[in-house]
Amino acid sequence: MALRIHRVQVWSGEIPDKPGAAAATLACLSRAGADLEYLMTRPHPSKPDGAVLFLAPVQGEQQTEAARAAGLAPAHDVAMLCVESENRPGIGAQIMGSLAVAGINLRGISISSVANRMAAYLAFDNEDSARLAVQVLATLT
Repeated sequence: MALRIHRVQVWSGEIPDKPGAAAATLACLSRAGADLEYLMTRPHPSKPDGAVLFLAPVQGEQQTEAARAAGLAPAHDVAMLCVESENRPGIGAQIMGSLAVAGINLRGISISSVANRMAAYLAFDNEDSARLAVQVLATLT
């Protein structure tokens, strides 16, 4: 199994938890030419009427300006990797198991597949954990 592993700078920001809020943010980025590969929302941990939006990538000056205007900023407290490969049964368990054996905690994970391809977005608490994860995942076959 050949894994393609690359670092992802995720952006995040608070949005209202109401219909259309995420769509408005995405429309701003779309007009700036963003081709997003990762998008996730979750309830805000302390604001019942709020949500937190995470997305990537934001590239170039025009997209950066659009993201900032929409209230987004680089999430410097999250180190994220994207792991891509051919999809096969058990690949998610193998990735997560190898990180667990190495003592690496995942802050968050999102794995999806389309046809014969798989993409896993792995979030870590810090860059050191992400760097170690790259070393561990590079040994998988």
